[in-house]
Amino acid sequence: MTPFHIFLILAMAAAWGLNFVITRVVLEVFSPQQLSLARAVITLVILLPWWQPWRRVSARLLWASFAIGVVSFYLLYVAIDMTDSLTTVAISTQLMAPISAVIALVLYRERITPRNWLGILVATAGAVMLVGATGFGVSVLALGLTILSVIFYALGSIVVSKTDSVGIWRLLAWISAVSVIPLGLLAALSGPLYPDPATIHAEHWLALMFSAVASSVLGQAVLFSLYRIYPVAEVVPYILFVPVFAALSAVLLYHERVGFSLAFGGAVILLGVWIQQSKKAPARLV
Repeated sequence: MTPFHIFLILAMAAAWGLNFVITRVVLEVFSPQQLSLARAVITLVILLPWWQPWRRVSARLLWASFAIGVVSFYLLYVAIDMTDSLTTVAISTQLMAPISAVIALVLYRERITPRNWLGILVATAGAVMLVGATGFGVSVLALGLTILSVIFYALGSIVVSKTDSVGIWRLLAWISAVSVIPLGLLAALSGPLYPDPATIHAEHWLALMFSAVASSVLGQAVLFSLYRIYPVAEVVPYILFVPVFAALSAVLLYHERVGFSLAFGGAVILLGVWIQQSKKAPARLV
């Protein structure tokens, strides 16, 4: 990968890591259903100029958009709310790399070399060590929901990214558009569509906007764009830096101490990425 693309994927990982911490702030007043709906509505409003619903898209893209925007995010928020911990979210980032590599291999026959696999597995092991040292417990049900969330997101993100006939911004608009009605129904069945306005303070609005704009729109735009340029197995090891940035965000926002586990786990992830990226031919530019 070019230095610029490495910078972009690391910026995305930083935004996602911070978002995992910020999600706790939003869930203080929003239910998982309300948060999922609010994100979909905000992102659709932002991306409305690119939506162009009068132009047809494939049913495959619509199903992939549903898998990302409805199933994956909803299951993830339910798992976070259920555990009252960031552990399940961090687990999802650990599973993203190997699951995505397997899906790309099965669906698109992307070549995964032994070096690719070694780098992915080493980086995943570093993420496991990092999260395992947090000391938080994870319920079996929450873990299962998180795994399902990751599978649906990995599958959907790879499918939509390989749809070259549709631009990235339009893809993101469709993900939001497909999500609004189903998420609205889920929110209506579980209670009010939005929390009591009196309970929402400035920090909740800021956290919600960061989640929608930086994490959902910009973060996914980077990931989908890089999936179109590079093999999936070359991109996903960098996603394993997300728990590192999540831990650093917790240090900055909640004044948690930086322990040996954070430094060691981050070093192992970096080693895995280096193994995966070393001795490669220069990647082509956009």
